[in-house]
Amino acid sequence: MDGDVGIASALDGKISQMIDLYEKEKKKVLRLEDTKKRLEEQIGSLKTEIEDFKDANRKLKFAVAFKSKGDASDAKKFIDELVREIDKCLTLLNR
Repeated sequence: MDGDVGIASALDGKISQMIDLYEKEKKKVLRLEDTKKRLEEQIGSLKTEIEDFKDANRKLKFAVAFKSKGDASDAKKFIDELVREIDKCLTLLNR
């Protein structure tokens, strides 16, 4: 009978250790999920910022193209690029 009590006590100890390990890993997973969520939000914010910079760059190119008095070819290239982009948008809308 003492042997059974010893085995039960050992099993109880092992089960308690496993439960503790499970709880630690569960907390670790929750922290990692939180970190992942914050990083995904940061990535989204940075993507928006990149798009804003691209838009500002496009506007600056447009302003420079029309400000230069001597060379109209830059302005024509820029307008052609805008027309192609508008055509792509219209094609997507018509689908």
